[in-house]
Amino acid sequence: MHDKASPLDRYFSLLESIAAAPAGSSLTELAARTGLPVTTVHRGLRNLLEAGLVAPSREGAKEYVLGRRVLRLAHAGSDHGWVRIQAQPLLDRVADKIDETCFIAKLVGNEVISIARAVPSHGIIGYVVPGHVMPPHASASAKAILAYQPDALVDRVLQGPFKRLSPRTRTDPAAVKQELEEVRRSGLACCNEEIEIGLVAYAAPVHLPGAGVLYSVGTSGLIDRFGRRPLEPILAALRDAAAELSRSLHEGPPVAADGQRRSAAG
Repeated sequence: MHDKASPLDRYFSLLESIAAAPAGSSLTELAARTGLPVTTVHRGLRNLLEAGLVAPSREGAKEYVLGRRVLRLAHAGSDHGWVRIQAQPLLDRVADKIDETCFIAKLVGNEVISIARAVPSHGIIGYVVPGHVMPPHASASAKAILAYQPDALVDRVLQGPFKRLSPRTRTDPAAVKQELEEVRRSGLACCNEEIEIGLVAYAAPVHLPGAGVLYSVGTSGLIDRFGRRPLEPILAALRDAAAELSRSLHEGPPVAADGQRRSAAG
């Protein structure tokens, strides 16, 4: 690339070169790949670092990877089809293992939406279907995601008072924020009859390397069914599923042979 290219072209060239080497790229490697002078690459990296678009591959390292803002944009800007395709086998396994409905929720703008679901093979009816907007103040899947978001986003989402969905619903935003602190401590969220009496749900956040939490893995069902057996194996299965989903999704949508990101239909 010629050094007289526009600043935007140079920034995109750097981002594309960094994306091509997920383990990290040094300044000299980026200069060689882009054809830009080392001084130009240095200046561009400094600006991209300040904007949160790139980050050091590890603390103190002089190699660079895509930053949090870019990685989150890759997930936020893509459709849900590729996630459903990659996650469905996992959801099916977990649903059979714990004998309950399982689902995945995703942060989309200021809302948390269910995007995939699995029921046990013997066909217990589920209570969450893809496309539902999850109540941010009550649902486990929403709380598992919101607990890890910046304060400004949480404030936008938790603008109450909220509708009381059941006698156990928390309607005060301050009380919900206190619960989010507990989610961060435990790594799990719970909805204990907060949406409907007799129904309970649990969810684990999916930590994407470099991008934070944009998804959660949850299960829901009748509180009577959950009360008949030990809870910890169910929660452990959710944690394991969230970790596996993190490994599956952290690189973003699959890449076609031509180098283009493809959707589930492509």
